[in-house]
Amino acid sequence: MSNTTKIQHIENEQGGKFFVYYDNQEAGFIQYEWLPNGNFKANGTLVYDDFRDKKLGKPLFDALMNFAREKNVKIYPTCPFVVLSMKRDASTHDLWADDYKAENGL
Repeated sequence: MSNTTKIQHIENEQGGKFFVYYDNQEAGFIQYEWLPNGNFKANGTLVYDDFRDKKLGKPLFDALMNFAREKNVKIYPTCPFVVLSMKRDASTHDLWADDYKAENGL
């Protein structure tokens, strides 16, 4: 039997979450909050304990990066997972918010 992964996006005026489902079970999320300048703060990622070995952080991260590109906005990450993932993935370096880059010497 093959395992399936699905991403669902829930959004409101303040921000939103991408939920990941593994074999139809909610397995975790990545969340963001809109900032006054139109960019967003990536402020939390959690993969539930029962799913930690399934590598579900990557599809959540990818969904968030794709969303930023679709909306043509930049990301101010405060979530350690997002910060590290963005540093490791050169294809996302254009998504760093200018204020984050200035504050962190990027």
